[in-house]
Amino acid sequence: MDMLHIILNILLPPLTIIFLFLFYPIYLFIKLLNCVRKHLCVENVAGKVVLITGASSGIGEHVAYEYAKKGADLALVARREDRLHIVAETSRKLGSRDVIIIPGDVTKINDCMKFISETISHFGKGEYSNTEL
Repeated sequence: MDMLHIILNILLPPLTIIFLFLFYPIYLFIKLLNCVRKHLCVENVAGKVVLITGASSGIGEHVAYEYAKKGADLALVARREDRLHIVAETSRKLGSRDVIIIPGDVTKINDCMKFISETISHFGKGEYSNTEL
């Protein structure tokens, strides 16, 4: 067992360094290509409608801000209406032309139908019927 530890202590560090020198540049190159691809393939949502649930805080709030920067029209849904007003105002400042807020709970089917139909009636894009759900 001691012999195994001695061999590993002698062989493993140089092998690890060789591995890093060989494969780390390839890894960095792949990351660079992925970054360039993401930069060139920008999602064009200017003038499109985006419905965001949970928009009063956390991930939903930041998703709203990112889409606002890209010029999307937003329908913000959350249970806390007071926070929605703040997110809507910030989204308008960031570049969203039209923002509506709809208080609702996604765990309730009636609320879901309500915020979908309000979004469609406000923005006037698409058709919706209650039978689709």
